[in-house]
Amino acid sequence: MIGEEVRTAHEELVRRGTGLGAACEAAADATGRQRVGSDAHAALDAWENRFLSLFPYTEVVTHFQAVGRTQADPALVRRLSSVPADRHDAFLAAWLPMTCDQETGGYVTYAGLRPHLLAAEADHDEDADTAPPHGGGRDRLRSRLDELTVAVLGDLLRTEAAAAGLGTPAPAVRTRLRATARLLVLSGELAPGHPLDPSVTADVAAALARTQDPLEPLAEASERAAKTVLELVRPTLAQTVARSLLPVTRLHDEIMFIRSIQVFEALYEQIGLAVTESRDALLEGRLDEAVDALAAVTDRMTVLPALFRLLGTMPVEAFAVIRGYTSGRSAVQSLSYRRIEAACAPHPPCGAADALWTGPTLQEVWTDVRTRPGADQLAEQMRRLDTSWRGMKRSHWGITLRIIGEVPGTGGTAGASYLKTTSETPLFPALTGKGER
Repeated sequence: MIGEEVRTAHEELVRRGTGLGAACEAAADATGRQRVGSDAHAALDAWENRFLSLFPYTEVVTHFQAVGRTQADPALVRRLSSVPADRHDAFLAAWLPMTCDQETGGYVTYAGLRPHLLAAEADHDEDADTAPPHGGGRDRLRSRLDELTVAVLGDLLRTEAAAAGLGTPAPAVRTRLRATARLLVLSGELAPGHPLDPSVTADVAAALARTQDPLEPLAEASERAAKTVLELVRPTLAQTVARSLLPVTRLHDEIMFIRSIQVFEALYEQIGLAVTESRDALLEGRLDEAVDALAAVTDRMTVLPALFRLLGTMPVEAFAVIRGYTSGRSAVQSLSYRRIEAACAPHPPCGAADALWTGPTLQEVWTDVRTRPGADQLAEQMRRLDTSWRGMKRSHWGITLRIIGEVPGTGGTAGASYLKTTSETPLFPALTGKGER
């Protein structure tokens, strides 16, 4: 139940205008028909009557972005929840729950994670029978996840560049755009499986280097780069990114928040793949491959400070509203995140969480081979991963402390104090002298 105080604060921010700390462009520019859902209903009628062969994602998404998921037209929500199963394809079946979770929503549907993973796994599944040995299928999945990450960053930069062009930019707007642009420039490190040609981001990088310039050159370069990125990625992935943004509020800042979650989740998937590959390689006696798998994914995590700088541009009052509208949708529910910790080392039995990982953990396999020549190199990479992982959690704690203080967390946790406690828990206790969890 969303409190009246939160609703009032939401409306006050929307009345400020468009952009950072105010309404999103889709809400500000929506027509009356888009706001009340008339266009979405008409398009759905055409699809149900088979006048349209493709589900009308654009019209439905436009309505949801115009009013916020929690204020979507109830009649439209009922229709979406009743779409016959025989009209579903795999993507629609994964996407529809996002539109109907106003009362029962969780983290997965909020962030659009099932459609994203489905799009990333498509080629992986199709090629499974012909995958080369030793992780060829994983390599394809990594590449698709990286392409998806680049598409998310491109769409986010497009959104922030457009917002920066609205009126006289405040210092906070400059900071937000620069942080977003920097992430796209660094995408080759975060998502090396889908590297951009340097020419795509050259103008953005040059504009970032000119720190005293007006914001317009960076905004213009960012718009061009974002447009190019979204043209270069596969159409199915660009469509997935466009359709997976169903914010619960009308606030511009929630777009950045959701896109950041999607980037983090793709990284968690990559870390999980690397831990699994390292464990499997070690079981098969391929120690060098086990070392390389961890080293490569830890290298990706060097970009995390830039991502946290972006999150740090969130206005406190905007996040208070977003948080009020997303109670129960905490990142503590992330299965990808929890699976990493379950795969790294043994943990106390905890019911459903035990299903996240089967077989020996990476720490257990390493323990069995740690006296072999070269095992110390793997231990060093395990320490690097642990250092980066705990550093990420400390950064999360710091951001949370600044934005929400010491109030309880949305997922039933103790908020910032919970994050501080978890940041002190190592991935590999056997390497830190703390024993097994």
